[in-house]
Amino acid sequence: MEINNLFGGASQTQPEGDAPISYKVKNVSYVSYLNTKPLVYGLEKGLVKHDFVMQKDVPSVCAERLLQGEVELGLIPSIEYARGKGGLKIVPELCIASRGAVKSVALFFNQDIRRINTIALDTSSRTSVALLKILLLEKFEIEPQFVPMAPDLQEMLQKADAALVIGDRALQYQASFPNHLDLGEEWTDMTGLPFVYAFWAGHELSLSNDEVTIMQKSYEIGAQNIEKISREYAVGKTQSWQFYQEYLTRNIFYKLDEDEKAGLLEFYHYAFYLGLIEHIPELHFYEDQ
Repeated sequence: MEINNLFGGASQTQPEGDAPISYKVKNVSYVSYLNTKPLVYGLEKGLVKHDFVMQKDVPSVCAERLLQGEVELGLIPSIEYARGKGGLKIVPELCIASRGAVKSVALFFNQDIRRINTIALDTSSRTSVALLKILLLEKFEIEPQFVPMAPDLQEMLQKADAALVIGDRALQYQASFPNHLDLGEEWTDMTGLPFVYAFWAGHELSLSNDEVTIMQKSYEIGAQNIEKISREYAVGKTQSWQFYQEYLTRNIFYKLDEDEKAGLLEFYHYAFYLGLIEHIPELHFYEDQ
């Protein structure tokens, strides 16, 4: 298939007489956070032709729906891949990762971290929860109690010594709450490696080669529109669009390169050692495009 045939949009028209591209309709579960927008930009804006049915969920639900066979493709937390019993494949080249501070996965606290006894957890992503447990035990040598709660920072800190918050809410809270640990920064400080939070995954026969290419092209278009994404997101927010642009270009990385793969496997080794997963998975990918 010619790559140019994958692109649509208002500025491009199908030549008269050409048959429209058709695929079997497939369900895709994804997360509507700011850091996911570059990945799905081409799909959401109609700039890549596709027949996917796009469904917004929180990260943990993306994984559950994929593992239960309700969707063919999911943007899943990386810890969930290890719970897939080897039946999942990863869309190559793409992920959501950090190579230092991430800004959107943070532990907020009221007192010295080594005196923390209870932590309120935003359980939207089990990867972030697993990362926090690894860091607390391996780096800070503490084992607090964990209390699942809705991600309301004020309420969380009234009922616990610290609070794990992820996603857009964490970005929002950091501006007004300086006492926090950036989990991406702490991981890279401890291991010297990037941390991979999520990636596209599906069952082995769920995606064709053309559909894998569609996902990759959607990101390529998103990467070319970071400023537009940032400006649109900043409307009605307290931060400037430049703040969000910096976040998407300096804190978040989307290429699943060799360093990211090494960081991912290191995470799985720690998680296995601490009993958070039952095995250390091999990384299996859909055929590279």
